Amino acid sequence: MMMQLYVTDVSPNSRRVLAAIGHLELEGETRIRKFDLMKGEHRTEEFRALNPNQKVPVLVDGDLKLWESNPIMIYLCERQGAGEFCPTDRIGRIEVLRWMSWEVLHYNKALGEIVWESVAKAGFGLGAPDQEKIDAALENYHRFAAVLESHLESRDFVLGDRLTVADFAVGSHSALAMHPGSQVPLDDYPNIKAWYQRLEDVPSWSATAPRALAEAAE
Repeated sequence: MMMQLYVTDVSPNSRRVLAAIGHLELEGETRIRKFDLMKGEHRTEEFRALNPNQKVPVLVDGDLKLWESNPIMIYLCERQGAGEFCPTDRIGRIEVLRWMSWEVLHYNKALGEIVWESVAKAGFGLGAPDQEKIDAALENYHRFAAVLESHLESRDFVLGDRLTVADFAVGSHSALAMHPGSQVPLDDYPNIKAWYQRLEDVPSWSATAPRALAEAAE
């Protein structure tokens, strides 16, 4: 039985899961359905039964209905026995979980507000950027970007010298952060900028790059 993956073209969270599918060579085992969120295609009772939050991504594998992008990626790695991409040793796994928690609660939370206001909002026809919101998010971004910048000083990737699922999680907003219209101050953080560029050179990541401005928004 094929897995079912529900995503959208307007979501870094969808991108990270699609990239994991590609990296783990699961395309042939996964049927992908893309929703147009602007048309409300995710707001049906059928989809609510899969995810009561009515958000994507969602993975269905047999009786399992799994939502939230980071657990989906870990599940896919476990399914494939991809212990190098998602370490299974005690320390390695807790490091993956640590960075996944951090990106959701801190780094990408601040970054997401900046890129939504400065890049994606206009693409959805939702008005001009709110500079006050951007400035408030920048305060938090600087705080947490400093942590990542220092961490990457002697590392090519989040967990060291090789790519792991933690990079897909922390780097999920890379395309928006590097967009010319973005107010994310990447020039202040050369290690982060170089790491984003390394990530964009990964075939499974580059293959999922958004093709238009509005394709990276949620």
